[in-house]
Amino acid sequence: MNNPVKTAKAAAPVQIQFRVVPHDELPDGTAVALSEVDGLIVAWIGEGHATLELCTQLEDLHRTVTAQERWVQTSPASDPHRLERPAEGLGIAHVAWERVSADVLPDGVLAVPVERDRILVWLLHEEHASEQLCAEVSEYGRRIAGDGLWEQRWPSTP
Repeated sequence: MNNPVKTAKAAAPVQIQFRVVPHDELPDGTAVALSEVDGLIVAWIGEGHATLELCTQLEDLHRTVTAQERWVQTSPASDPHRLERPAEGLGIAHVAWERVSADVLPDGVLAVPVERDRILVWLLHEEHASEQLCAEVSEYGRRIAGDGLWEQRWPSTP
Protein backbone atom coordinates (compact mmCIF):
# COMPACT_ATOMS: atom_id res chain seq x y z
CA MET A 1 0.00 0.00 0.00
CA ASN A 2 1.34 3.41 -0.94
CA ASN A 3 1.67 5.99 1.79
CA PRO A 4 -0.47 8.99 0.73
CA VAL A 5 1.49 11.33 3.00
CA LYS A 6 4.55 12.70 1.29
CA THR A 7 7.41 13.86 3.39
CA ALA A 8 9.00 17.14 2.45
CA LYS A 9 12.60 16.93 1.41
CA ALA A 10 14.71 18.92 3.83
CA ALA A 11 16.51 21.83 2.25
CA ALA A 12 20.26 21.68 2.31
CA PRO A 13 21.82 23.95 4.92
CA VAL A 14 23.01 27.31 3.68
CA GLN A 15 26.67 27.35 2.74
CA ILE A 16 28.88 30.10 4.10
CA GLN A 17 32.21 30.49 2.35
CA PHE A 18 35.22 32.67 3.08
CA ARG A 19 37.57 33.50 0.21
CA VAL A 20 40.80 35.50 0.39
CA VAL A 21 41.16 37.63 -2.75
CA PRO A 22 43.50 40.35 -4.06
CA HIS A 23 42.56 43.85 -2.87
CA ASP A 24 41.76 44.99 -6.41
CA GLU A 25 38.78 42.61 -6.42
CA LEU A 26 37.13 44.57 -3.58
CA PRO A 27 35.77 48.12 -3.44
CA ASP A 28 38.54 50.62 -2.63
CA GLY A 29 39.50 50.72 1.03
CA THR A 30 37.42 47.75 2.13
CA ALA A 31 38.55 44.55 3.79
CA VAL A 32 35.51 42.44 2.89
CA ALA A 33 32.52 42.27 0.57
CA LEU A 34 29.63 39.84 0.85
CA SER A 35 27.58 38.28 -1.91
CA GLU A 36 24.41 36.31 -1.28
CA VAL A 37 21.93 34.12 -3.12
CA ASP A 38 19.45 31.58 -1.77
CA GLY A 39 21.49 28.91 0.00
CA LEU A 40 24.88 30.61 -0.23
CA ILE A 41 26.71 33.58 1.21
CA VAL A 42 30.33 34.31 0.32
CA ALA A 43 32.67 36.65 2.17
CA TRP A 44 35.35 37.97 -0.18
CA ILE A 45 38.22 39.00 2.13
CA GLY A 46 41.16 41.11 0.99
CA GLU A 47 44.64 39.64 1.28
CA GLY A 48 46.25 40.44 4.59
CA HIS A 49 42.95 40.78 6.44
CA ALA A 50 42.51 37.06 7.21
CA THR A 51 44.57 33.93 6.89
CA LEU A 52 43.52 30.88 4.92
CA GLU A 53 43.67 28.86 8.14
CA LEU A 54 41.15 31.16 9.81
CA CYS A 55 38.86 31.00 6.77
CA THR A 56 38.94 27.19 6.85
CA GLN A 57 38.07 27.07 10.56
CA LEU A 58 35.29 29.64 10.08
CA GLU A 59 33.75 27.60 7.25
CA ASP A 60 33.80 24.46 9.41
CA LEU A 61 32.21 26.27 12.37
CA HIS A 62 29.57 27.99 10.23
CA ARG A 63 28.71 24.63 8.64
CA THR A 64 27.77 23.36 12.09
CA VAL A 65 25.68 26.45 12.91
CA THR A 66 23.71 26.21 9.66
CA ALA A 67 23.37 22.41 9.70
CA GLN A 68 21.86 22.62 13.18
CA GLU A 69 19.63 25.45 11.87
CA ARG A 70 20.62 27.70 14.75
CA TRP A 71 20.86 30.48 12.13
CA VAL A 72 18.64 30.39 9.05
CA GLN A 73 18.83 32.58 5.96
CA THR A 74 15.64 34.36 4.95
CA SER A 75 15.33 34.36 1.17
CA PRO A 76 17.16 37.14 -0.66
CA ALA A 77 15.21 36.35 -3.87
CA SER A 78 12.87 39.34 -3.57
CA ASP A 79 15.73 41.70 -2.65
CA PRO A 80 19.04 40.47 -4.11
CA HIS A 81 20.91 43.66 -3.07
CA ARG A 82 19.76 43.68 0.54
CA LEU A 83 23.28 43.36 1.97
CA GLU A 84 24.39 46.52 0.19
CA ARG A 85 22.10 48.76 2.24
CA PRO A 86 23.03 50.06 5.70
CA ALA A 87 21.47 48.54 8.79
CA GLU A 88 18.00 49.80 9.65
CA GLY A 89 18.73 49.54 13.37
CA LEU A 90 15.97 47.06 14.21
CA GLY A 91 18.20 45.30 16.76
CA ILE A 92 16.58 41.89 16.31
CA ALA A 93 19.84 40.06 17.05
CA HIS A 94 23.54 40.84 17.39
CA VAL A 95 26.37 39.22 15.42
CA ALA A 96 29.95 40.47 15.66
CA TRP A 97 33.56 39.48 15.14
CA GLU A 98 36.04 40.35 17.89
CA ARG A 99 39.79 39.88 17.92
CA VAL A 100 41.28 38.23 21.01
CA SER A 101 44.82 37.38 22.04
CA ALA A 102 46.14 33.91 21.38
CA ASP A 103 46.17 33.01 25.09
CA VAL A 104 42.35 33.30 25.22
CA LEU A 105 41.94 30.45 22.71
CA PRO A 106 42.99 26.80 22.96
CA ASP A 107 46.16 25.84 21.06
CA GLY A 108 45.51 25.61 17.33
CA VAL A 109 42.05 27.20 17.59
CA LEU A 110 41.65 30.40 15.58
CA ALA A 111 37.91 31.01 16.00
CA VAL A 112 35.33 30.30 18.69
CA PRO A 113 31.62 31.15 18.53
CA VAL A 114 29.98 32.43 21.71
CA GLU A 115 26.22 32.22 21.36
CA ARG A 116 23.12 32.81 23.37
CA ASP A 117 19.62 34.08 22.69
CA ARG A 118 19.80 36.90 20.09
CA ILE A 119 23.63 37.06 20.20
CA LEU A 120 26.48 35.41 18.30
CA VAL A 121 30.00 36.72 18.79
CA TRP A 122 32.94 35.15 17.00
CA LEU A 123 36.21 35.37 18.94
CA LEU A 124 39.07 35.41 16.43
CA HIS A 125 42.79 34.98 16.95
CA GLU A 126 44.20 38.49 16.60
CA GLU A 127 47.10 37.36 14.42
CA HIS A 128 44.70 35.89 11.84
CA ALA A 129 42.11 38.68 11.41
CA SER A 130 42.58 42.43 10.99
CA GLU A 131 40.80 45.06 13.05
CA GLN A 132 39.31 46.49 9.85
CA LEU A 133 37.93 43.09 8.83
CA CYS A 134 36.27 42.56 12.22
CA ALA A 135 34.75 46.06 12.15
CA GLU A 136 33.36 45.59 8.63
CA VAL A 137 31.97 42.10 9.30
CA SER A 138 30.38 43.38 12.52
CA GLU A 139 28.72 46.14 10.46
CA TYR A 140 27.37 43.47 8.08
CA GLY A 141 26.17 41.65 11.22
CA ARG A 142 24.12 44.70 12.22
CA ARG A 143 22.38 44.44 8.86
CA ILE A 144 22.13 40.64 8.56
CA ALA A 145 21.17 39.67 12.12
CA GLY A 146 20.00 43.02 13.43
CA ASP A 147 17.49 43.53 10.64
CA GLY A 148 16.39 39.88 10.48
CA LEU A 149 17.92 38.87 7.14
CA TRP A 150 19.11 35.79 8.99
CA GLU A 151 17.08 34.43 11.89
CA GLN A 152 18.41 32.78 14.99
CA ARG A 153 16.43 29.73 16.07
CA TRP A 154 17.48 29.55 19.65
CA PRO A 155 15.64 27.06 21.87
CA SER A 156 13.02 28.92 23.86
CA THR A 157 13.17 28.66 27.60
CA PRO A 158 10.05 27.59 29.54
